[in-house]
Amino acid sequence: MKSFYVAIVGVAMLIMSGCSGKDVTANMAQQDVVVQKVDKDDIRDVMRQEKMIYDTAPVEASFSAVGEGIAPLNTVSQAQSLALAKRAAIADAHRQLAEKLYGVKINSKDTVRDAMLRDSTITTQVSGLIKNASIVEYDFKDGLYRVRMELKLDQSKWQEIFAY
Repeated sequence: MKSFYVAIVGVAMLIMSGCSGKDVTANMAQQDVVVQKVDKDDIRDVMRQEKMIYDTAPVEASFSAVGEGIAPLNTVSQAQSLALAKRAAIADAHRQLAEKLYGVKINSKDTVRDAMLRDSTITTQVSGLIKNASIVEYDFKDGLYRVRMELKLDQSKWQEIFAY
């Protein structure tokens, strides 16, 4: 009885192959193929297991700057002078962080007359975007507000922003 079923399967395979003379075992091998969806996490796991990539923690870069602001003399109250000095110190710290990250554009102009320097003008300009900088420490003493700010960026974000 078992040989009867084997013969039926063989005839069915021959009919499905269209009697073209193709090898029956090739058709049987095609039926054993399983299609499976693979997501990115599965690929990463295989790459880690095969040591194709390194499994490292994200590298973090840290930048810090100290900003200083002076309280103006013509304020209405002590609270106003403190608030204005604090705002100036924060703006100064942001500017210094932008200088570290993006650089400084410098323009210079010198005027020479009779082999003597008559006038020298130097202007600097900083342009950049600072996000998520945090104030680490601050103090107000003798009319000077001092702020230390810190900015942390992970390596992938750093490369995304400054890859040019």
